[in-house]
Amino acid sequence: MHRHTARIAELAVFTAVAFIFSYIESLFPLPIPFPGIKLGFANLIIVIVLYRDGFPAALGVSLVRNLLNALTFGSLFGFLYSLAGSVLSLCAMYLLRRGFDADETGNKRLGERASDGAKMPDAVSGISPYKKKRPRLSLIGISAVGGILHNAGQFIVASCLVGFTSLLGYLPFLYFAGLVAGALIGALALLCLQRLPQQIRGDN
Repeated sequence: MHRHTARIAELAVFTAVAFIFSYIESLFPLPIPFPGIKLGFANLIIVIVLYRDGFPAALGVSLVRNLLNALTFGSLFGFLYSLAGSVLSLCAMYLLRRGFDADETGNKRLGERASDGAKMPDAVSGISPYKKKRPRLSLIGISAVGGILHNAGQFIVASCLVGFTSLLGYLPFLYFAGLVAGALIGALALLCLQRLPQQIRGDN
């Protein structure tokens, strides 16, 4: 099996797991008086794919998962809410990671996978040990921001449908829930990334 085929299979597995997480979470809503607030365990897979395979792969997994949700146990409005939140949070996490996890020239940090899935050596990455680095933002912090913006994206869609003023009092709860859920997802993603293999090897 070629490496490209192995990578497609890997992303398919991640998509399936994200879909299963979404379905299970829909069966057990949180016992809180605020509708729509959930932990979002499917976003754990999106964060993992973002850090392992990059933004295009994470976006693809997110779009397919949202579409599967809408076609099976979701609805059109649920699809719009989830799509807005997913895209906004994913774009924000990608930009934050790109801005806070690179050197001044925008090069990838050491240990990040190259396009073929291999680990880049120092000479290829072009990062000098004496070059000044930008401040780093942890995966947990980036995921927390993503959680906040995920709820913000859903809030924007809801405001367009039912009006901004009627939902204004709901905004602080969305912010707090997104912060807590995002930080939790980030912590879990960090543990998973430390234990997952760097790449799936395929036979050439």
